[in-house]
Amino acid sequence: MNLEIFGGINEIGGNKIFINIGDKKFLFDFGLSFSENQKYFSEFLNPRKLNGIIDYLYLGLIPSINKLYRNDLITPFSDILNSEPYKIITTNENIVDAFFLTHAHMDHYKFMGFLKQNTPIYLNWMSKTIIEHLTDTSTDNLLPQVLKFYELFKMVPKKKKNAACEVDYKRAKIPDYPQAETKRPINIIKDGKSIHFNSPKGEIKITQYQTDHSIPGACSYIVEYNGRSVIYTGDFKRHGFHSEWVNNFITHARNSNPIAIITEGTRVPNVESYRKGTYHDDEQSENDVKSRSKSIIQNHPGLILVRFPSRNLDRILLYYSLAKKFDRRFAISPKIFHFIDSFRMSLDDMEGNTIKQYYKDYDLPNYSDKNLVVYLPRKSWGKFESADYKGYQNDIFNIDNYVSYKDVKNEPDKYLLFLDDFMLSELIDLNQKPGTTLFLNSTTDPFSEAMKIKEEKLDAWLKRFNISKSETIHSSGHCSVDDLIDFLQRIDAENIIPVHTEHPETFQEFGLSGKVILPEKGKRYTFK
Repeated sequence: MNLEIFGGINEIGGNKIFINIGDKKFLFDFGLSFSENQKYFSEFLNPRKLNGIIDYLYLGLIPSINKLYRNDLITPFSDILNSEPYKIITTNENIVDAFFLTHAHMDHYKFMGFLKQNTPIYLNWMSKTIIEHLTDTSTDNLLPQVLKFYELFKMVPKKKKNAACEVDYKRAKIPDYPQAETKRPINIIKDGKSIHFNSPKGEIKITQYQTDHSIPGACSYIVEYNGRSVIYTGDFKRHGFHSEWVNNFITHARNSNPIAIITEGTRVPNVESYRKGTYHDDEQSENDVKSRSKSIIQNHPGLILVRFPSRNLDRILLYYSLAKKFDRRFAISPKIFHFIDSFRMSLDDMEGNTIKQYYKDYDLPNYSDKNLVVYLPRKSWGKFESADYKGYQNDIFNIDNYVSYKDVKNEPDKYLLFLDDFMLSELIDLNQKPGTTLFLNSTTDPFSEAMKIKEEKLDAWLKRFNISKSETIHSSGHCSVDDLIDFLQRIDAENIIPVHTEHPETFQEFGLSGKVILPEKGKRYTFK
């Protein structure tokens, strides 16, 4: 067995991990490095689609690996890509035997669409559902390529001939692609059910186990071969509402005789902070979030605005339950409604046991529940007419369970209203009496310059309307340091490789029985 890591080293996110066994090469996650991306790009400056993968390669956002990327992103730029420093050629050979996704956060899935069309993709149905939701609701032009394939720079004949009865051609748009051309080999992998691959020296078994994170469908993997295993944790936490999932994974991981574990370490501090113990200061559990939020909602008499990660289904359902408990209407955005509805739609095609288990884990509200409504912002002419709303937003008119600023303004004490950075102008329409509105902040504190600038803008809006802001009430989607140490000790792998962390060196302070390896980008690590 050998490993090659091309992302997530000395940074949070951007995981790109190859696990190679015999003649098989498996890729786990292929995500965006937030820190590297923010060095060069912003909301209004992005890599150019017209340049294929060159912008990404040149700036180091993806690794320069031959036989990995789609030919249509290489051929038009062969004069550049075939030579140093890239040495990437047009070829039908594929070095990846299968791709495995841990969860649908962009620092893990972002560049999946760059993989060759015939790359087998393995993910669970929840991650697939979330990526489909994002494809419907996001403006990210890479998203449509993740689960489907649309050849770049494709020309197709126009439906009508020109005046000389000759066929003219046009640049293809998504509706112009035959369905057969857009297919990728998508494989839905089930929790605890192994995928088997044959190699010259024996069978390779890869098993996915559901774990708890800040998004549904997060999972970890165990790769087994000749009585040993390599473990890849993905992102996980143990202080959420589903800690039993992680405990189940620990049991299977330990029993797999692990030679190495590739583990996240998002919350691991620098060595000095670890030795002083100051890393404990920001620790909150999901139950803490529930308890503190309950107290605020129970005691505030006026309008309550709430901000939380919009794809954290546990957090969505938490605030729904609290709104219901205190007889408020939880008013969500059309995008959050589409997120919830995407799971409902996917479950329609599932077997009974899957549906029953999912509703046990995530008790989705009914369309008819009057404690859950969609807050519809004004568009176009501002008349709340269906013609003003496109795509998924137009679907809201089919359920007849939406409210506008007028409803909230008339009965502010009856609402718990989701409000994020993109909805701040709604405060003008809501126009509440100064000092009567509370902003419940349930997201992480800003830690980057871009996030700090956004937070300053939010604070300016709140100050303008004299809206008080709660202390941060948030629980991380990542494992606490003490829980991580216990996790690694219980699994007891011979080698520990930290990724998705800015401080891998701190792992050497943990007193673990296994050898801590500080990974280097692209270096091959062999285990026998």
